[in-house]
Amino acid sequence: MGSRWVALAVVALLTVAGCGAPAGQAPEPRPAPQATVVRLELAMDATAPQRTAIESWLRTRPEVASFTFETREQTLARFREAYRDSAELVGSISAADLPESFTATLAAGADVDGFVAAAQPLAGLDHVGRDADEPPPG
Repeated sequence: MGSRWVALAVVALLTVAGCGAPAGQAPEPRPAPQATVVRLELAMDATAPQRTAIESWLRTRPEVASFTFETREQTLARFREAYRDSAELVGSISAADLPESFTATLAAGADVDGFVAAAQPLAGLDHVGRDADEPPPG
């Protein structure tokens, strides 16, 4: 398995893609009944200025209750813990295969879909969606 496929598989395992509305329709805002965790994964080639701009953007968002930054090494540690029973998979991944990310906790009542849509065009981001480690709301 090529390293690009491994990286894509890891990203798929660590994230859950948001559900979009049919083409031509804007999604209806659905306020989250509880705090919601959203992961903002940086592109593998994201620059330090792009990462700083994303951090600054998060600081300006009123729906963001808190956020943290996760290095590639921290992502690898989380991955190893989550898949500790799959030695072959864990052994095939290195920190260089994984993206850095921000994890934002949105306040209860926040428009999660609106937040995700606003974040998606930010330079340096590869994927934005609910954190796969968080149980679904409700």
